[in-house]
Amino acid sequence: MKLAFDALEHASLKENFSDFMNQVIQKAFELWEFRDFDSAIEKCNEFIDWNSEIQFVHLFKVMIYSSAKQFYKSQNIVDGIGKESLEDFELKINLFISAMNQFYTDKYNKALDLCNEFVKLDDGTFTEIHINRGFANASLEKHKEAIKDFKIALKHTDQENAIKANLAYSYLRNKNHLKALLIYRKVSKFYPNHWKVQYNTGLSYFKFALFKKALPFLNKTEELKSDFAGTYLTRGFIYLKKGRKELAHNDFLKAKGLGAERNYEIIMRKYYHKY
Repeated sequence: MKLAFDALEHASLKENFSDFMNQVIQKAFELWEFRDFDSAIEKCNEFIDWNSEIQFVHLFKVMIYSSAKQFYKSQNIVDGIGKESLEDFELKINLFISAMNQFYTDKYNKALDLCNEFVKLDDGTFTEIHINRGFANASLEKHKEAIKDFKIALKHTDQENAIKANLAYSYLRNKNHLKALLIYRKVSKFYPNHWKVQYNTGLSYFKFALFKKALPFLNKTEELKSDFAGTYLTRGFIYLKKGRKELAHNDFLKAKGLGAERNYEIIMRKYYHKY
């Protein structure tokens, strides 16, 4: 993470940052990169035992816990750090990690507020914040705003395909089906085992009545996540439009069994008899 490396560079310039401390924290970074999170935390604690005043190391522990998906533990440390004691670059780390923790614990409004606070502090160089804000906006169904964020992030990131997949989703939810399809048909090959990408690609083809192209993606979604009702509803409509009513009804019944009773009733009452 660029923000972390920049923070380390700033911290290492402090007078009380000795060569020994530098070696310890560099080792922690190395362990973090190799995803040995427990050992990285141990190195951070070793550093803190020598000097607990350098806030960056506490924030680095926060990053490690978030990387290990221990978001609540990460946030508990963040909450214990007084913002008034942080330098500007440390405050940005605080806000960035807090936003990520809030997002992954489903507190989307809080995540969005923290991202906005970060953007006000930043000079536009740390565009990764727009990935987080895009996710938060999309989760809150604010897809027009999410699209803006993902477009900014795409200009300055190595996560191009992941962001494009989320951008396509926001286009799809914002009813811009053509742009969604144009993106999904390219990025779907990079995520053959991601059921949401596979389903949304199939759904995008379905929106343009490209049923032959849609079916393989829906079949793949069923293989990856057999308990998702949307697959059966969409595929059922394809079968219905192709005159294969028995197959359609089987899919609609599967969807009903997965909680889509209301959808089943509407389909049978309004659509099924027309084919």
